[in-house]
Amino acid sequence: MTKLGIILSSASPNRIGGGIADWVRDAAPAGTDIDLIDLREVALPAFDETFSPKAEQPRTTPHATAWAERIDALDAVVILTPQYNGSYPGALKNAIDYLFAEWSGLPTLLVGYGWGAANEVLPVLETLMTRVGADVVGSIGLGFREDLSVEGELFVTEAKVAALASGLATLEEKALAPVA
Repeated sequence: MTKLGIILSSASPNRIGGGIADWVRDAAPAGTDIDLIDLREVALPAFDETFSPKAEQPRTTPHATAWAERIDALDAVVILTPQYNGSYPGALKNAIDYLFAEWSGLPTLLVGYGWGAANEVLPVLETLMTRVGADVVGSIGLGFREDLSVEGELFVTEAKVAALASGLATLEEKALAPVA
């Protein structure tokens, strides 16, 4: 794999996603160029472009242009999301909504965490990413008590470690596949 984005979607000051991002980064194949994309640092304002991203018109703001270029430079992406009230953070939805063509065909792995192993947020996020054309290769749900503490200490089950390795291998395979 050439370039893998890891999107850390929680902007909460007491978030625990950083440790999960490290877990994903450490499991990536050797030689992978990692772009850790922290949406708290990206700090996109609420969508403020003149045209819908589907309209395929030039972007009108510097932040939208920079965001599009950053995602377009990726060969694959892992999106990390906490489960907030059964869904994903608003910052993630906003970041997704800024783009369309950049998500199209992008090999994507979803990693959720929270109570119930993020079993509510992952299907919702998969539906959204499929709608914008991403190539969702799978999802992994990490549960409080089973895989991590509410403070963020990781003790991920072997099955989830194997699922991450398999998901990353699939991303690498798709990222290296010749374009048809």
